[in-house]
Amino acid sequence: MTINSANTDDFRPREIWSVHEFARRHRLSKMEESRLKMLHGPFAEMRELMAARENTASAW
Repeated sequence: MTINSANTDDFRPREIWSVHEFARRHRLSKMEESRLKMLHGPFAEMRELMAARENTASAW
């Protein structure tokens, strides 16, 4: 298997965050932090955490 170096520019490293750290920085309640941990586990991509946060913010 070979890797075409022309295609590697399209990929970016994923930004992985601790759910606890994300909740602390964004001042989420313990209940919301717990919900995120049940959905994603102890670590998740930033885009997943932001999407989950936007979905709950609109519900309230």
